[in-house]
Amino acid sequence: MKLIADMKVQNPIMMIFSNKLSTYKTIMITGLKTKKRVSLQIILTSVLLSVLLFNSCANQGVGPSGGPRDSIPPVVTSSIPTPAQTMFSGKEITFTFNEYIALDNLSEKLVISPPLAKKPEIKTSGKSITIKIAEDLIPDRTYSFDLQDGIIDYNEKNKLKSLRMVFSTGPQLDTLRIGGYILDALTLLPVKNTLATLYTFDNDSVFRHLKPDFIARTNEEGYFLFDNLPPDQYKLFGLTDDDKNLYYSQATELIAFSDSMISPSVHFVSQPDTVISGNDTVISKGYNEYIPDNVTILLFEEDTYNQFNTSSKRVAPDRCLIVFSESVTDSFKVELVDTLARKNWSEFEFSENRDTVSVFITDSTLIKTDTLRLSIKYTVTDSTGNFIAKTDTLEFLQSKPEKSKTKKKEETPADDTFFKFSTNLVASNFDLNKKIVVEAPSPIETLNKEMISLSEIINDSTQQAVNFELQTLKGSKRKFQLLVSLVENTKYQLTIDSAIVKTISGKPNAALKTKFSTQKADYYGSIILSLSGIQGKGKVLLVKFNEKSDKEDIITELSVEKPQQNVVFDFLKPEKYILKFVSDLNNNGKWDTGNLSTNRQPEPVSYFQKVINVKSNWEIKENWELITGPIKAKKIVDESKEEKKSGK
Repeated sequence: MKLIADMKVQNPIMMIFSNKLSTYKTIMITGLKTKKRVSLQIILTSVLLSVLLFNSCANQGVGPSGGPRDSIPPVVTSSIPTPAQTMFSGKEITFTFNEYIALDNLSEKLVISPPLAKKPEIKTSGKSITIKIAEDLIPDRTYSFDLQDGIIDYNEKNKLKSLRMVFSTGPQLDTLRIGGYILDALTLLPVKNTLATLYTFDNDSVFRHLKPDFIARTNEEGYFLFDNLPPDQYKLFGLTDDDKNLYYSQATELIAFSDSMISPSVHFVSQPDTVISGNDTVISKGYNEYIPDNVTILLFEEDTYNQFNTSSKRVAPDRCLIVFSESVTDSFKVELVDTLARKNWSEFEFSENRDTVSVFITDSTLIKTDTLRLSIKYTVTDSTGNFIAKTDTLEFLQSKPEKSKTKKKEETPADDTFFKFSTNLVASNFDLNKKIVVEAPSPIETLNKEMISLSEIINDSTQQAVNFELQTLKGSKRKFQLLVSLVENTKYQLTIDSAIVKTISGKPNAALKTKFSTQKADYYGSIILSLSGIQGKGKVLLVKFNEKSDKEDIITELSVEKPQQNVVFDFLKPEKYILKFVSDLNNNGKWDTGNLSTNRQPEPVSYFQKVINVKSNWEIKENWELITGPIKAKKIVDESKEEKKSGK
């Protein structure tokens, strides 16, 4: 009696094959599929039938006019070396197809592992393609040439998806694998066309200076696969590789790394069931299990300080806008150039993350000057990474208003004697949870609550004063908010009399009088979220759901700091939302990226795995357990769409 074990055949055994590991697909026959039970006889029979089928069905060139359109990609009929060939010593890889072919950006798509020191030369001739190698291959090493979808047929441009050649310069093929995913650290979305690299050293310096031992590239789902690896320990990295040198050499490149070394292995898993064929043959069922096949690493940009002035403009006679690549430090200074020294000639206003500075001119004489030259001093880093002071001289020209060619006779020039307040109010349905914001275009001397009148409109002739508190927004001398409890479905009027406020340069205000009404309370819905499994502190973000874009429009965020905590989002518009949890492991109040030198991963983020459909006058309760474990890609289910599909 003969005993044949299905999965003890070494892979790969032929070239035009179909190997599917998770979402990674190739058009090669490795013979053995992970966790797939199939007999050796079936494999060989399937290969023969596939080759015959492709050769008989594929269009061999330009067919008769009026016939069906060719939709079959080119088929490989022969190759040098042959699939899974050992002891290969040549310097040319050749594929011959059953029809005329063309290249589709193959020079950029070709992934050779282990990587070559010199870029190979690629040539096509009719139905053949040749890859010429300009260096000696490493002895006793298994090579893979992954052409991905870089081959198309000449006539109809049908793509041959994921063509891959494997051969060895030694007496046998290596057979181990490492598979997994690269995800964006902040959004957990798959990152496609990103480099995955393996080193046999656990040292981040090799990632910064040396080409890797093996490379792979992620597909549309962020999946990568290192196949035909020799037994060893490997450090895994991810890289956007902007400069195409295969290692981390630019601060703008995004990177990822595994926490520790990875030792790939393969185990044959036998199955208890057997199939008896005739009287003398038993085929034992089983499969090869490759470990690991689901490693996930997070792609991030290191927090490096690369400060420089990106733009500067005089956006108003009294306002100069200066934009930086990074947040400015407290040492930031501005001085006048070629102008007599003046006291209190300016006021600064910084954006929330301090990368944009508004320099408001408060001296009326300087405001009228056509050209201002300012010296700005700010902190940068030198070539060694040390902080130093830098000084730039910037020139600000006062722009002249454009003359309209279609100006009507009744139009009069704008009155520049007064400045106008602006607000965030809308005529109807003002949100009940919003604070009323009043803003001047320039810093003002003072504004107190006695200068503002807020009243409820009872009828056409009657108004009732409404009590409120006035608060100056942090870091600004021109932005204020009214703290008030607004009543639903009610009409109000906000009034500021003219000439009771002045800018620091002396310009008085124009009168402000605006009416608005509030939204009905039953228009809103709410979410009551019961959170558990919180590790340290963090924030729950309410994000507006957008199925057509991955951009996250954050509506609001709430802090959490207990292992179990209820979070309430109220006054929500009837729309679809998603929930995101951002950990704050170091308690600094913000999300922190990773750092390669200190082996620190980015702070974890999680997503609630379904869309929350908020409806008017409706309260939604959800439980969310933040389970620590393997990182999973962002895949959020919209149950309302699933219900429509099922006809519910």
